[in-house]
Amino acid sequence: MSTVLVTGAAGRVAQMAMPGLVSAGYDLRLLDRIETPDPPEGAQVLVGDITDRTFMAKASDGADVVLHLAASPGARATYEDLRAPNLDGVDVVMQAASDAKVRRVVLASSVHAAGAYVEMGNVPVDPAWPSWPCCTYGASKAFAEALGRRYVYRSAKELTVACLRFGAVQPQPWSVGIRTCWIGPSDLRQLVTKSIDADVAFGVYHGISRNLSGHWDLANDVGYEPTEDAEAFENLDPNPATSMCLADHLASAKQRA
Repeated sequence: MSTVLVTGAAGRVAQMAMPGLVSAGYDLRLLDRIETPDPPEGAQVLVGDITDRTFMAKASDGADVVLHLAASPGARATYEDLRAPNLDGVDVVMQAASDAKVRRVVLASSVHAAGAYVEMGNVPVDPAWPSWPCCTYGASKAFAEALGRRYVYRSAKELTVACLRFGAVQPQPWSVGIRTCWIGPSDLRQLVTKSIDADVAFGVYHGISRNLSGHWDLANDVGYEPTEDAEAFENLDPNPATSMCLADHLASAKQRA
């Protein structure tokens, strides 16, 4: 059975994905800057920083797959805030994976990497389109995708990469503003496990549920078939503002129109 190294294991996305990883039977190696809470039985827990090359080299040794979720998630963060975790860190993780002969990196990206398409009304957004970030955070994720493609090319596809552009990863949508980009727990777990095992060299996929009001094309070649829909939830906060910077950009676009 494959050994999966999960970075950012104490974070929300990893904690939501964990039951799917356990059900799939992977041997888990959980890494974060803090102790991972309530790790599954048998999981190895590591504490360290993804920007530490020596630490990441040791953590990656013997892993078959790296599920790279560690990052700063701030949609309104500055470049200075993002540089270490989202730029330097992803290069350290990718280099360690390459050196350790890891076969697959599943790389957490974000819909922010293509958020400007939504601002301009070019929807549904095709994952094959070039990245068009709506913010600095989105640009950091676009960089991660490009770096992943570079490692696939330089390794002659011995290292393969699946980039998952996650939207709002929450147990349920909390406001009308995230209905278009929400991904529910069961869909998240399905997408992650299928991306680990799919026979693809490189791909970019939207980590979104099958929301009727969605702006994101869910085309993929990993077998992801989402079933959850944000429209099934009632009594959502009517305020369209979300944690995504898209709300700010859309408001600005309306002012310019």
